[in-house]
Amino acid sequence: MVHSVRVAAPTFVHSARQDEMVTQNPTSRPKRRTQQERRAATVAKLIDATIEAISELGYHRTTIQEICERAGLSVGAMFRQFDGRLDLIVATAQEIVNRQLAMFRALLAEVDEGTDALAVALRFMRQAQNSTATVALREVFIAARSDRELHARIAPAVAGHYDAIMAEAERSGVMRRFPEHVREPLFFVVLHVFSGQAVIRPVYDRPDLEDSVLEFLYELLTTYAATVETPPK
Repeated sequence: MVHSVRVAAPTFVHSARQDEMVTQNPTSRPKRRTQQERRAATVAKLIDATIEAISELGYHRTTIQEICERAGLSVGAMFRQFDGRLDLIVATAQEIVNRQLAMFRALLAEVDEGTDALAVALRFMRQAQNSTATVALREVFIAARSDRELHARIAPAVAGHYDAIMAEAERSGVMRRFPEHVREPLFFVVLHVFSGQAVIRPVYDRPDLEDSVLEFLYELLTTYAATVETPPK
């Protein structure tokens, strides 16, 4: 059975000293952001709006005007950060894969000796393929099939992302139970199963079937691992 693992959210403590400082300085103003901080905030708004727009409208219907409207920014503000739509979309694709890798690392960091790392990894991969960000990224992948410039711009980031995910899986020990020569193919088999599920979900939504597929994959992999593991001497 696949067990779920929840990563605890960070706790933020508001101290009495902070309240005292605010009380003593009622007219104090927040520190002004630097130009770099303002730029980062603008870029973040544009990227989040791009993810949202592409996931809802698709790649080709996502215009600069649509993105800027969702971000609450002017078209001029976008052009001060990016040379054009393609540059923004490439930056968005890079940000999506960066976020996925960061989430995977954080999740694996919570896995202890008593946790089934394989179950955790399978659940993460399924959830990641269903996220809004991955839906947007998948739309970009499909567009890159026939857009040579887009393909050339995002291919290195995608290759680096999958290499990094594999490296994290190796480092964490998730793949340790499997022979080295099958680890990468195994990863992509699982990835393609969950990606395929996400593609057909809008027209064939079967949560019960998806749960059964998850359980079947887990049983299939653990059974296979048991047949190839070397028994202790």
